[in-house]
Amino acid sequence: MKKILILNGSPRKKGTTASLIKAFTEGAESAGNEVKELYLPGMSIGGCLACEACSGNGGSCVQKDDMERVNEAVEWSDVIVFASPMYWGTVTGQLKIVVDRLYAMCNRLKWSGFKKETAFLMTARGNYYGQALNFYGIFTNALNWKDWGTVLGAGKEEEARQIGASIN
Repeated sequence: MKKILILNGSPRKKGTTASLIKAFTEGAESAGNEVKELYLPGMSIGGCLACEACSGNGGSCVQKDDMERVNEAVEWSDVIVFASPMYWGTVTGQLKIVVDRLYAMCNRLKWSGFKKETAFLMTARGNYYGQALNFYGIFTNALNWKDWGTVLGAGKEEEARQIGASIN
């Protein structure tokens, strides 16, 4: 059994990204996994200040906001699922801010110790996902996280369900 954290960056609680998340969760839970979702637009998380304080004080961020809840959930998880509609070719600002703030955790864990598995769910009206896939590649390539798969596009609930069910 895996502990799966879904970081939901969609401002729409009942939109197409939510539909992919629901299908993914059904699949993951049917395989015996535990799933927790954080709705990022409902949280108060400031952008990274680039102060580098987290580089010198054990990986602690100087900001005290809802990112502390995100960090606890990230530490709890084995798998992190990034879920977002496409905004200007990549993930929403809400999700990007959380990713930027994970820099402190990377520092605390000395980068090589920040090992997770991951999946990516994205919806869009268009069909160019290059920039979004480059964003996702940071985790799968630079951090060497195991990739369970990507679902790119609305209406692909069965694909999302299958990826969720494949996680073991």
